Amino acid sequence: MKNLTVYTWFERDRAHLELRNEDTDKTILEFWDEEVRDIIEDGFIDPKDFDGSMIAYAQYLNLI
Repeated sequence: MKNLTVYTWFERDRAHLELRNEDTDKTILEFWDEEVRDIIEDGFIDPKDFDGSMIAYAQYLNLI
C-alpha cells in the first residue's frame, strides 16, 4: 500500500485530520473543525484509532 500518514492537530476550538500520501506529498482526505466533530459523531472516524479509521474511510470512498 502507499506510504500513508495521518496527521492530527487539536488546539482549543480548532481541529484538523489529514491523510497524506508521503510518496507524492498529496492530501488524500482532510477535515477541519466542525467537519472533524461531525465525522467522528457520525461514526466514520474513531478517535481511538485515527490512523486505521482514516485509511478505512478513504478506502470506503475509493480514494486509495
